[in-house]
Amino acid sequence: MSKIFALLITFLTLHCTIQSQTDPVKDDLGRFNRPTTSQRAEVSQKIGLDFIKINYGRPNVKKRKIFGGLLKYGKIWRLGADYQTVIDFQNEYIIEGDTISKGKYALYAIPNEDNWTIFFNKDTEGWGQYTYKPENNVYELNIPVEKSPEFTETFTIGFLNTSLNNGELYVQWENSRIKIPITVSNKHRKEIENNYTIALGLNEKRVGYKYYLASEYLFLEDKNYEKALTYIQKAIDSGNTAFYTHFLKGEILLAMGDKKAAVASAIKAKENLWKNFSNPEWENKIDNAIKNWGK
Repeated sequence: MSKIFALLITFLTLHCTIQSQTDPVKDDLGRFNRPTTSQRAEVSQKIGLDFIKINYGRPNVKKRKIFGGLLKYGKIWRLGADYQTVIDFQNEYIIEGDTISKGKYALYAIPNEDNWTIFFNKDTEGWGQYTYKPENNVYELNIPVEKSPEFTETFTIGFLNTSLNNGELYVQWENSRIKIPITVSNKHRKEIENNYTIALGLNEKRVGYKYYLASEYLFLEDKNYEKALTYIQKAIDSGNTAFYTHFLKGEILLAMGDKKAAVASAIKAKENLWKNFSNPEWENKIDNAIKNWGK
């Protein structure tokens, strides 16, 4: 009896071992992990404080006519291949006037010759257009189509023209491209400003550099020149006398219309170039400022 029991245990152990070895390995999304003809890709971009991430399938043209051919104009498309193209907003953003809440959405499109309609759909678990339900759409955009800079064999989603608070999401395939402008929301902007306020309130090293960063943000994004000037002066008073600090002060003064003071700051920037520092781009930038800001 004990021998039979031992054989049974051995059989079950062997069976479980073989079963575990032959079970398909799952990918990060819990699906069967295998090579596909439209390989998955992930792209992410930080805009503001947080990232926007996209997971999508990348089909190829394969000598076919795509828009107006394989993809009929006026018909829904999963904006990729295989299972959903999913975009993950890790903060709140604004797209074409709509506030996009933090969260994950499936992306769909209706391509037309001159424009595409883009849908953000709350069902991220389906299989492309076959499980698409328009009642699950939460945002809708109409985006003009432009000719892509070059022929694109493999369907591509990415980001262009990114800055502190803005960027463009682009979709490109065959000879077509769309660009979707993205900016941080007012709520997101307040979070950014609050982070600067907290950082400046901490009694830490490099407070002068933090004042520089806060001034740069106010100058570039908020166009709040008065406050930017106050912060850049605090940066200098805190010991941050680097050439780039004086140069930023000059840029702010120039924007405020004080050309004479702007040139003086540019001269100070040149005087404060680091010893043995070799950067022709910065050197030319400062020389051009000294030459042209006073005109």
